[in-house]
Amino acid sequence: MTTLIKFTNTNVKKIVCVYQLCYLNQKSPGLGDFIRGCFYVMQLSKLLKIEFDVDISNHPINKYIENSGKNPNINYDKIEWIEGHNRPPHLWFHKKSYLDINLRNNIIHKLNNYHDSNTYALSLNAFPISYNFMDVGRQLIKNRLKPNNFMKDYIEYTLNELKLEKNTYATIHIRTGDQYLTNVEYMNNIFINNIKTKINKLIVPNKKYLIISDSNVLKLFLKSYPNFYMVNKQIEHLGGDHIKFPDSLGVMNTLVDFYLMSYSNSIFCLSVFGHISGFSQYCATINKIPFNYIIL
Repeated sequence: MTTLIKFTNTNVKKIVCVYQLCYLNQKSPGLGDFIRGCFYVMQLSKLLKIEFDVDISNHPINKYIENSGKNPNINYDKIEWIEGHNRPPHLWFHKKSYLDINLRNNIIHKLNNYHDSNTYALSLNAFPISYNFMDVGRQLIKNRLKPNNFMKDYIEYTLNELKLEKNTYATIHIRTGDQYLTNVEYMNNIFINNIKTKINKLIVPNKKYLIISDSNVLKLFLKSYPNFYMVNKQIEHLGGDHIKFPDSLGVMNTLVDFYLMSYSNSIFCLSVFGHISGFSQYCATINKIPFNYIIL
């Protein structure tokens, strides 16, 4: 049995999850995976009895979010990405609490050897220790992602453009894979028809559905549905691994998708990934929206 390392560094008072494009040893994941990691660190910090926070001031989305700017206690050039999922794949979504001792010990070892300031910054995409999320934790993350006035106006403009009102529609989020978001691969008809077949079993006549996808091409094939609403504008992966134009309107439009989804009354995700899409799952989590999914 692995021995638990004790947290002994009384100098460290706070642990902060920082979202930025690049870390010392790796580039960042997408926004949903980052939020997932935030819940893990938040829960770990509670066990260690130290403060927790989220910092998005050094990521391109910061220009659309209310934030107080850079933290003087953080050296953004020296932030490390911590590898580890906390749960084995077969327990990724198991409701029972789970704590990977090796990952926990790795983080505590780093905390114990950190003396640059009283704030230790890191990033990871580990799965939560517990899926019993407290409202105070949801609200903390939600507050750190609060849209600024410019973004609020753009959200309202987009809703008016779509002729949708907040909380009157469901969202179907279709995650086809990063190869389509980055336009590396052509989407074939068999794949498209498979998605349509799955959708046809989900939808209810006369109910309004906001369609969000990492593929604008797919959206064009779904425009024939009379109760589907979608924005077909430039989008951009928000993780450092795949982002192509950090200063483009695509970053803003992808963030708008996230906010539009947050105003829906339910979210259904179709994803090619076995771990579901964090983009929609954790939007649902922090906003307490009913969520379901199908693996494509």
